[in-house]
Amino acid sequence: MLSIRDDRPEDVAWHLLLCRPNQNHIAARSLARLDADLFMPWHRTTRRWRGRVSETLAPVFAGYAFVGISPARPNWSALRTAPGVARIVSGQDGQPARVPRTVVDGLMRRCDYDGVLRPDYDLKSGDRVRVTCGPFAEFVSTVESIDADHRVWLLLDMLGGTRRVQVDQTMLRRRA
Repeated sequence: MLSIRDDRPEDVAWHLLLCRPNQNHIAARSLARLDADLFMPWHRTTRRWRGRVSETLAPVFAGYAFVGISPARPNWSALRTAPGVARIVSGQDGQPARVPRTVVDGLMRRCDYDGVLRPDYDLKSGDRVRVTCGPFAEFVSTVESIDADHRVWLLLDMLGGTRRVQVDQTMLRRRA
């Protein structure tokens, strides 16, 4: 859910909004009507429900959205009362807190056109990773090797031993 205008000025100040529970999409529609820049990064995840595994999109920062507004003409009352918005995250002084532009720009560079985070492709042998989707979702493992076709071979501890499995890079996130 990426709603960034192509003609946005460079002096946009980014702030953080807390959305009402499960109302990110309502807040996005409301803020689009207010002509505000909105950025909600998403990531691919696996959901298990009733014995079935499905891949879905989930917000990276559940319940939060970045909103870009012109510091010359902030319209705080319209943002606060927009449907789907619970509140604007404020600092200790009670004023809406600014999110550093470098943080938002860095996140935007890692997202595709639809606002979905692209996976890390700079993995190397020995890296610790978490599998995000598929039959091995939520397993934490070590990268054994990466072949010429960018297939990743992991060493998974399961079934009483270490198993070597091949996983697509798009299904992995680097562990800190």
